[in-house]
Parts: sequence; C-alpha cells; structure tokens
Amino acid sequence: MINPGNFVMKNIIMFGTNIDLRCPMKTTFVVLHYITIVDTRECVRSLIDNVEGDFDIVVVDNGSNDGSGIDLEFEFKDYQNIHIIISEKNLGFASGNNLGYQFAKHELKSDFIVLINNDTLVNQKNFIKVINNKYTEHKFHILGPDILSLSDNKHQNPHFSQTKRYSKRGMVGLIVKYTISHLLIWLKLDDILRSMKDKLLLNRSRNKRYKAMHTEEHKNVMLHGCCLIFSKEYIQKYNGLYDKTFLYMEEDILFYIARKEKLLTMYSPDILIYHKEDSSTNAIVKAGRQKRLFIYKHHRKSAIEFLKILFNDNVYRSRMINL
Repeated sequence: MINPGNFVMKNIIMFGTNIDLRCPMKTTFVVLHYITIVDTRECVRSLIDNVEGDFDIVVVDNGSNDGSGIDLEFEFKDYQNIHIIISEKNLGFASGNNLGYQFAKHELKSDFIVLINNDTLVNQKNFIKVINNKYTEHKFHILGPDILSLSDNKHQNPHFSQTKRYSKRGMVGLIVKYTISHLLIWLKLDDILRSMKDKLLLNRSRNKRYKAMHTEEHKNVMLHGCCLIFSKEYIQKYNGLYDKTFLYMEEDILFYIARKEKLLTMYSPDILIYHKEDSSTNAIVKAGRQKRLFIYKHHRKSAIEFLKILFNDNVYRSRMINL
C-alpha cells in the first residue's frame, strides 16, 4: 500500500511537439529509477523522441542515495508531461512501480498505464496507436510487447510459465531450492550449485518449441515484467501490482492473479521494445557472489509470498482490489 509520507512529488513541464489528438485514450508511462541515471535518461529520451501522441511520463526515483532523482527533476524541468516522484527509500520493484501507477491512475486519470523498466528503449513511433488498436480489438486487461534483449538478441516475451509452480507443493519445492542455493553460495560451495543447475535445466527440445513463439499473438500467457501495459478495465479495479515482494517473481504472481480473476493477458509482436537487462539489480549489488546471494535471497522471499497467496486469495485481494 502507498504511504504518502514516503515520497515527495515533483511535477515538471510538458513538451509541445508530436501531439496526436486522434488518440482518444490517455496513456502514461511509469519508469522506475534507481541510481542508474544514464539508463533512465535514455529510456525517457527514447519515449520523448520517438513515440507519437499525447502521453505522460512518471519517473519514480526508488530511494536512490546518490541524488540522481533530483538531477532528473532538474534535467526534465521544462517538460510539463514529465512528473518526478521521489521515494525516501527503496521500496522494491512492485511497491516502487505502484507509486507511479497510483499517480497515473488518480492524478492523471490514465486509461492505459505502461510500467516500463528504466533499462529499456522504445523506438516505435506508433506505440500508443497500436495499444489503442489492440484494446479496441481484444479488450485486454494486460498487454505485453515483443522484448528484444540487447545482451543476447533473444526475444523475452511471451514469458512461458511452468504451471506446476502454481501448486502449493511446487512452490514449497521452489522455496527449498532457493534456500539450498543461497546456503551453498554463502558457504562458497558454488561448484555443487552449478552441478544442481545442470540437472534442473529445461530440455533443449522444449526451448526450441518456444523459440519462434514471439512472432505470433498469444492470449492468456505470462508476460515479462520489464514492460506491462494495463488497460482501463484493470486500472479501474486494481491498485497496481501485488506489493509484498521486493524483487523477482512479480510476473508469476501477476499471471496467477490474472487467471484467478479471469483477466485477459495478451502478447503482441506488433509492439517492440529493447531491453538492456539487470540494470536495477546491478545498481543494488555488483556482479559476483554478492549478487548471487541477493538473487536467491529475494527469490526465496518472493516464493514465500506466492505460497501465502496460493493458500488464501484474500492475501492479494485485500491489497490489490478497490473495495
């Protein structure tokens, strides 16, 4: 839940070019920022320079301790459609995004809210127009674009899930796996962990089966969390993402909730973004043993939260649904 005491809001001005009045619905991009100002600047600039239509951008500084949120505020002070929210502490991925989501929902009255990572780039001019068209045609609740990784040129959507993970037994197994992995790294027994990983890898034939799935539209699939597009039906009923995780498994939890609530999730290859990957994680902790400890620690915590949801739907409903 949002605590207004945790952040300070700063409005900043509006660029007056490329306004397309033919787009009837209001779109807001929410960019979650933490320390990596170069990535955030490039992301915001890619939206301003490339995307056609009338839209707002909400940048959430998620507790950066280097003053970069203030730097962004100064840099974009002449853009009336850019709004800066500064959180006093790092709230994590879901709660940090929810600050921007709530502002876009209640203050900007947005019909579409696009939660997009700061380490992404958007070069597609008709991005907003395609969203409107897809909504008119399909009435989706959550839409995901084609996501091309700049690190390995692989397509990251649709993000196929293992449905067995959504059983209580499967989630307990994940918690045990993450606990053991964290312990082995803490004990500096990484060789054992690598051996375990080799045995747990998905077989290659299934990977090949999914290889070309990004070329077609798919409904009721899990979507990658670096870009989630919410329609007005979702916005009217829900308060954002489930906010009890810090980082990891947000896509799994959202997809589970979408299935329980009978929401339409949809992937479309007609929208494309580029993803640099791991910007936020690398800003929190550098690569190496500490990063691996961080990853397994927070995967375990997120899996525990997911298990609570599997036992009782009211765990997510009480935090996400407008009463």
